[in-house]
Amino acid sequence: MAKFPHASRSVLAIGAWSLSIVLALAVGWWAAIQATHPPVANTPTASEATIDVGEGTLSVEQAYGINVDWPTHPVGVNGASGTLTSINLSGSGSQVGNGDVLYTVDLSPVVAVEGGVPAFRDLAAGMSGTDVLQLEKFLNAKGYLSANVDGVYGSATSAAVAKWTKSLGLAPSSSVPMGRIVFLPTLPATLAPAPNVRVGSLVAPGQSLLVGADDAPQFSFRVLPEAISRTTPGLQVEISVGDKKWSAEVDHLETAADDTGTTIAVLRPVEGAESICGQECSEFLALGTKSVLSGNLILVPPTSGSEVPTSAIATDAAGNTFLTRSDGKQLPIKVLVSNNGRSIVEGVKPGEKILVAVPNPKG
Repeated sequence: MAKFPHASRSVLAIGAWSLSIVLALAVGWWAAIQATHPPVANTPTASEATIDVGEGTLSVEQAYGINVDWPTHPVGVNGASGTLTSINLSGSGSQVGNGDVLYTVDLSPVVAVEGGVPAFRDLAAGMSGTDVLQLEKFLNAKGYLSANVDGVYGSATSAAVAKWTKSLGLAPSSSVPMGRIVFLPTLPATLAPAPNVRVGSLVAPGQSLLVGADDAPQFSFRVLPEAISRTTPGLQVEISVGDKKWSAEVDHLETAADDTGTTIAVLRPVEGAESICGQECSEFLALGTKSVLSGNLILVPPTSGSEVPTSAIATDAAGNTFLTRSDGKQLPIKVLVSNNGRSIVEGVKPGEKILVAVPNPKG
């Protein structure tokens, strides 16, 4: 029998080509099915869980850096001449009371006494005047003088001065030399050495060796642009310093002097307080310097009541808020405060069972 090798190869080629056509059609059909019916993703669904309404306290706060500025001005006039041998004041400021020793010149103490008229002369028996009256008021307050305080330097005043000078560790003397006293308008006060005043410096009458605080420190913060409309006078501010907490409130808003696009909230003491930091100012703040403390603006004060997950609260088409009880009944509520996924509400009692949506992923 005759063989036809070329014909066999042709038949095989035609068969392979036909098979490839069939496979291509099958693949195309499968791809079309997949395109019109995409795979279903494993998306989480939600199921309802029953929880008990609890009790809690929530607030809404905004953290801020609180800027503190405590400017100073020169106070008192030195009347002593010699070498400054010690300073009894901290460089950051110290609280000074009537009769406290401020510094020593040639080891001799210089004392703070309250009075509006500066020391300008030696004081001795037979003198009179406002400076004498200031001295007598001091001696009377300290228990050294019980006679009439009349501004006349008599024998009773001389005896009181002798007792006082002895209490300072000095030889008893019935007169007060120029430089022993620095009269200061108001005591107690926060005082610090003036800049560049150092132990060992030569001092002379007429020098201002001390600086005092301009009233109380000034507290403020730069308001976040998105929070300006919510930052209103009267809002409470809690300031942290060390382990202490100081309370303040927003006094007013003003434009920053260095940036017209920035709003500053100026703070004031809470009602009944003379200053924000009270007697602790000099303990934690440096006189004449600026500092930044941590603070929180209380946008919504602590509110207590029935606490629920915020996700359990729903709103109907009319804008009314409600919770759904475990039996399906809707309970109208009023939301008092919401924060960090929790809400304090009115209209439902603690212990009531309500429904809340819980994510339920399916494999």
